[in-house]
Amino acid sequence: MNQGLFESLTGQFLDGTPVDSVPQKSRRILSIMDHLKRLFNTREGSLAHLEDYGLPDISEIYRKMPDGIDELRDAIKRAVEKHEPRLKNIRVVQREAEGVTFSMEFILSAELREGGLVRFQTVFTSTGNSSVSPWRKVE
Repeated sequence: MNQGLFESLTGQFLDGTPVDSVPQKSRRILSIMDHLKRLFNTREGSLAHLEDYGLPDISEIYRKMPDGIDELRDAIKRAVEKHEPRLKNIRVVQREAEGVTFSMEFILSAELREGGLVRFQTVFTSTGNSSVSPWRKVE
């Protein structure tokens, strides 16, 4: 089984894509991306049974700029290390946002526990929402 428990129970990924419509080899990456989206869009302390699940309030991070960038980067790394067991050797670096935008972008690089490397781009907006997508370097 390449997808996570959540996808197995619901039969679909976060965006509504049925698990069965995705090739087996792609399911693990999509499952990890879905979990990262949930993790990054959950405010720390909002789950009573997992108080450290999620990230600090993004609006507070924006108020602390430019020091907030380091705080968010460190929080992302800690959250992924603790709550995404399929990844190891996690590295998070800031990426300069393109154009005039009120967002912070990070590249998350890691090794899959079962072998292989992955890179994701996550973008945090001033509204506090984040997105996660595979990252491909544009030449």
